[in-house]
Amino acid sequence: MPRVSPLVAYQRFVRQVGSGIERMEIAEFYCRNVAVLLPVLLVLLLVVLPSANNRKARSVGSVAAAAAPPTDPSDCDLLGCGGIYECYGNGWVNYLPYRAGERYNIPLSAFHAGASTQQGQPECLLGTANNYLPWVTEDGRLTVRPGPHALDLSSLRLSDHGVQSLVQGVSALIPLEEVLHLSIARNELTLVPSPTLKKFQNVRLLSLSGNFFTEFSNDTAEHNRLPLLTKLRVLDMRNCSLRTLPEAFFRNVNLEYLFLSHNRITTLPAEIFYPLRSLLHLDLSNMDTRRTGEERIENPFMKLIAGVDLHQDIFFPLISLVFLDLSNTRLEYQAFIALRSVQRRVQYVSYCNIGLPAIVDYLFVSKKIAMLDISYNVGVAQSLHSASFTLLADSLEVLYFKDSMVQQLNWLVPLQRLRVLNLRGNILRMLQRESFANLTNLEQLDLSYNYISAWNQQILTTTTALQSVNLRNNSIVILTTDMLYDFSRLSAMGLGGNTIQCSCNYVKFLRNILHNRTDVAGAYTISAEPLIVGRRGSGTISNKLSLQHVQLFDYEESEYLCMNFTSNQKLDPLELQDCMIPEDELINSDIPEEGEDEPAHAKNHTLVYILVSVAVSFLILTGVGLFYYWFHIKYFFKIMKNSAVLSFFNDEKLYLDKSGLLKEADFHYDVFVSYSNADRSWVLDHLLPNMEGVSQINLCLHERDFEVGYGILENIISCMDRSRCLMLIVSESFLLSHWCQFEMHLAQHRLLETRRDELILVLLEDIPRRKCPKTLSYLLKTKTYIKWPTKSVHEQALFWKRLHKTLLTSKA
Repeated sequence: MPRVSPLVAYQRFVRQVGSGIERMEIAEFYCRNVAVLLPVLLVLLLVVLPSANNRKARSVGSVAAAAAPPTDPSDCDLLGCGGIYECYGNGWVNYLPYRAGERYNIPLSAFHAGASTQQGQPECLLGTANNYLPWVTEDGRLTVRPGPHALDLSSLRLSDHGVQSLVQGVSALIPLEEVLHLSIARNELTLVPSPTLKKFQNVRLLSLSGNFFTEFSNDTAEHNRLPLLTKLRVLDMRNCSLRTLPEAFFRNVNLEYLFLSHNRITTLPAEIFYPLRSLLHLDLSNMDTRRTGEERIENPFMKLIAGVDLHQDIFFPLISLVFLDLSNTRLEYQAFIALRSVQRRVQYVSYCNIGLPAIVDYLFVSKKIAMLDISYNVGVAQSLHSASFTLLADSLEVLYFKDSMVQQLNWLVPLQRLRVLNLRGNILRMLQRESFANLTNLEQLDLSYNYISAWNQQILTTTTALQSVNLRNNSIVILTTDMLYDFSRLSAMGLGGNTIQCSCNYVKFLRNILHNRTDVAGAYTISAEPLIVGRRGSGTISNKLSLQHVQLFDYEESEYLCMNFTSNQKLDPLELQDCMIPEDELINSDIPEEGEDEPAHAKNHTLVYILVSVAVSFLILTGVGLFYYWFHIKYFFKIMKNSAVLSFFNDEKLYLDKSGLLKEADFHYDVFVSYSNADRSWVLDHLLPNMEGVSQINLCLHERDFEVGYGILENIISCMDRSRCLMLIVSESFLLSHWCQFEMHLAQHRLLETRRDELILVLLEDIPRRKCPKTLSYLLKTKTYIKWPTKSVHEQALFWKRLHKTLLTSKA
């Protein structure tokens, strides 16, 4: 009969007794009842526990039989499994390598229906920490076979002192230096138990998850760093309410796997990772960056951008890192520069839902990235261009880019090694052949939950390795022949959730696929095999349009109904009577061989499409141009109209001017000044003295120089014609005056007719954009103007100097 170790018996006894104690700590109970405890343990060992252990062995054996085959014992420091250290699994799929140094065993189910984890966070490519900790369950219990090498003190609700006392008692039963697997998870620790951990000199895998290490201070210096544990390789500190870690916390260990997910870390010291030169796997995912207490953020906008603040060189010491998971950890805007310090050996990266603002080169310093997840980063799509992923052209095999507002796919061109592409939940509308031209190794493509419509050219002709495509829940209304040719190259696909019109093509499509009704289990389901295990055989597809080998992994009758848009009803396409066509009709249709010219009718159709597209594009561009430049076009014709009317005034003088016969003596004024009555004081007190008093420049002012008895319009035209240049004194009052508005229009028309370009704009004040008429806006955009300074005397002197220079140059 198999025997249970004294340690296991002791643990079970402590659990049973501890569950009945409400107010007394287990350590205190142990101290008071040590005399009773040992005899009871002997009874348990000799009588009760052998039978219980036998039952346990039978139940565990069934679980172990379903688990993955045991690995080599030398890898127990990596997996916590193998040989005498066999583990039974924690209920999660194990993503770790089968051997040290091999690739991770991450399954790539591109067509998984779920979009979020149990905690409500978006689902990301690299999974959760549970997929990399097979030796411990989600609640902190060890899953390895009981023995002196495994000590499970999880979920005992022990305080700091309680754990210390319990370990001291355990040391009397087993040598602590033999413990390789240790869990003190889910207790009530508030300090890292460094003095206690010091006794486990050979521990390799340690879980402290689920405790409350909220504070580190100088008063607890002994607990501010881990003790010297030279053989510790895996540390689990998930869900410990950590807000930060002391800089020297990892100084005494040489970890390979570090799990810090589901904490409240908002900042980390710049040199926190300096001792971890051998670290392979770093999990900083699912940080809760919400502020509480004194750090609470009241501003709703700041809550949106609050995140983890990282020093720009924080990852620089991690020279061995191959796995980095930042999933669902929002970063401060300035913290993204830290990603450039990620070293060149990294192969598995998740920047899923971190608030990434753009794709920049420093994100891909490691040119060995094989798996990349940048899903749920809405701002990234705006920065995409054809060279965004050029640095990953020789390495990237798996890309998840879900729910990120991606609109176009020209950035796919460099990714020739890509094998799995997940673009679920974006806003793609059209698919083009050029986007997939270089993806010759692509095996799985998920385009579900987009807005993709039907296409009229074969777009998957070069993706010879493609096996599965997911087009669920798009905007596909019809099935074209080119689409059917593309589908015939696949092994499995999904098309449910589209509102497809009832047509003969759709009927043929379903009949050919549903003809493949075999007794093979899962004929209408498919799961993507792991990338690491190897590809599935692609098989050969003849150049006949045959869909009988294609399987629908999402087939349900309600998902594949078709729509009769005339009656606005959904119908079963297999019951339609209008398409009673033999099932082999499509199968006998030829697909063009590779390199073979397209049929003549296809070329004609292409030419028609091109001509129609060019014509429609020209009409659209013309309409857009008319819309945006309507004011300028209208203004041009208005000028032409007014010019024709104004040409009747003073024809003789205009003729002389245009002929170059107008003499110098015919200019009576140097400047015609247009201003409103509200600005009269500025003109008389500032402009007039500085022009006529200082520079001998003769101004034409309407209140002084207009001839009595003539009409206002005639005076304006006459004075403008007899002035070398025109000056507009612009203010808000100027814009409210109808005569000033007229003079502004007339000034521009007269200058156009006489081929002169002497118009000076003086702004007395800033004009609000909403009050600025289009004519003035046009002049301000096409003429250099000068603004009157109101505060500085020095600036006013410079103003007059510039104005004098302009007018004297015109006069000369």
